[in-house]
Amino acid sequence: MIHFLHPADSALKRFIQRNTIIFSLILAVCFAVQGQNEGTNKAAILLDLKKARADYEVARQQFENDTRLYDEKAISANDYTKSKNALLSREVDYQKLILQLISQQSYVIIERAVKYQTVGGERRVKITLKSTLEGNEEYLNQFKEHFDVFTPEMRAGKVYNIFVSLADIADHTIIGSPYEYQIPSIEIGQEASADFELLKDAENLSVSLNYNGRTSEKNVYLKQDASINVIDISSMQFSQEADLSSSATYALTLERFSTSDDVYRLMVAGLPQQITCEFLDESNSKISQIKFAQGVNTKKLSLRVYLPDRDDERIRIDQPLKFHVFTFTGEQYNQIAGKDLSTFTSEQLAALSCGRELLELVPRGKGKIEVRATNLYHEISTGDSVTMNLTVRNAGTRRLDNIKISADSPINWIAIITPDLIRTLDPEKEISVQVTIRPPQDSGVGAQEVKIKTEALADNRKVDTEDKTIRIQMNAKTSVFGTVLLLLLLVGVIGGLVWFGIKLSRR
Repeated sequence: MIHFLHPADSALKRFIQRNTIIFSLILAVCFAVQGQNEGTNKAAILLDLKKARADYEVARQQFENDTRLYDEKAISANDYTKSKNALLSREVDYQKLILQLISQQSYVIIERAVKYQTVGGERRVKITLKSTLEGNEEYLNQFKEHFDVFTPEMRAGKVYNIFVSLADIADHTIIGSPYEYQIPSIEIGQEASADFELLKDAENLSVSLNYNGRTSEKNVYLKQDASINVIDISSMQFSQEADLSSSATYALTLERFSTSDDVYRLMVAGLPQQITCEFLDESNSKISQIKFAQGVNTKKLSLRVYLPDRDDERIRIDQPLKFHVFTFTGEQYNQIAGKDLSTFTSEQLAALSCGRELLELVPRGKGKIEVRATNLYHEISTGDSVTMNLTVRNAGTRRLDNIKISADSPINWIAIITPDLIRTLDPEKEISVQVTIRPPQDSGVGAQEVKIKTEALADNRKVDTEDKTIRIQMNAKTSVFGTVLLLLLLVGVIGGLVWFGIKLSRR
C-alpha cells in the first residue's frame, strides 16, 4: 500500500526538524555559558579593577596638581578639599574591588573530621577547617605594582563568619549540637575548629559550610580518635525479660575508637553461676576474642544468656539481675586476670578505661498445668454413670490463677466437675477434682469421648494446656429376671442329669 504525504504534513515535519536543531544549539550555548560563567566573572573583576586603578591615578594626579596650586594660593581651600575627597573616594572604590577579589579567591577546606568519645560516654565530632586561596599567589602577584593601596592586611586577608553544621547523608537532618556552629574568622593559611555533640551515631556524615555568600557541602567519613585505645559497647536491648529454662539474646554494637590492631577479649561479669552465656558473631559462631580489620571500626555481635529451670536465692522471679559486658585489650586483660569484676565499684570500673555496657535481665516464671488420672477408659451399661478423680498440678515456676476446668461432652450428656474453678495454685502444688459423667437414659451402645479442658492465667498471660480425653464404652443393660430364669434352668438341667445318672447306676 502506497501512502502519499500531505503538503501540510511535510511542512510540519520540516518545522519540527528545524526547531529541534535550534533547540539543541540553545542547549549547547547554555552549557557553554555556564562553564564560562566563573571565568567571565573573574575577567569582569579584572577589568573593573583596571578602570578603578585608572580613576584612582587620575584623581591622585589631580590632587597633586591642586596641592601645588593651593600652596601657591592659586585655588581656594574649598577646591582643594573637593580634590582631596575625590582622591579618597577613588581610593576606597579601588580597595573595595581588591577586597572583593580576595573574598572570591578565599576558600575554606575541611582538614580533618575526628570522632571521639568523652569519659562520660558522649560521642562528639571535631571538625578542623583551614582557610586558603582558591588559586595561588601568582594570581595576586600581578597586582604588585598597586601595592601602595593593596595593604599587607588585605594581602593576608580573613574569611569572616563561617557557619558549620553536621547533617545525616540520607535525609539531610541536622545531627550535630549545636545545630550551627559559628567561627568568627579564619586568617588565610590558618586553622580553626568546630566541636559538636553527635545527636545520632554515624560513621559518615555531611559537613555544611556557609561563608562569603557561598554554601559548600562535603560527605566525609569520620576518622576515629587515636589518642585512646578503647572499644565502646552499646545495646539497644539493654534490659530484657526471659522465662526460666529459656534464653535472652542481646544485640551488641562494638565501635573502635582507636587505630590499633590489638586483639580484644570479651567478658561478662555479675551473673550468678547458674546462668551461662556465650558471644556469637554474625554467622552464629561462638567467640571470645575479636579483631578489627583495617578500615573497619564497627562490629555487630550477640550475647545469648541461658536461664536455669528453677529459681533460687540468687535468681528470683521478677527481680532484675544487673551485669556488665567488657572488652579488654591484651594488657588490660592481664591486669584483671584472676579478679572478680563483679566486686568492683563504679570508680574502679571507670579506672580500667575499657569498653563496658551495663545490661539487665529480669527472670520470669512460666505457668504450666498437668492434669493426671489413674484411668481414662471406662466401661458402663446404659443408664449408669462414671465418677472419677483428676489431679490438677502446677508444674511451672509461677503461680496459676483462675484455673477453669470444663468438659466437652456429647449431646445430652451431663458432666459435673467439682470444683470447676480453682482461684490460685502455687508452683509444685496440686489439687484433686472430681468428675461425674452421666449419659442419657436412652443412650445407645458404643464408644463415646468426653474431653476435659483447662484454662489458666499466669502473670496475666494465658497458660498453654493439654486436653485430656476420657473414653467411655456403653454396653447394653442385662435383665435380672432373665438371668435368674436362666440360672434356674441351668440348675434344673444339671439336677436332671445327676438324677438320671443315679437311676442308671442302680440298675
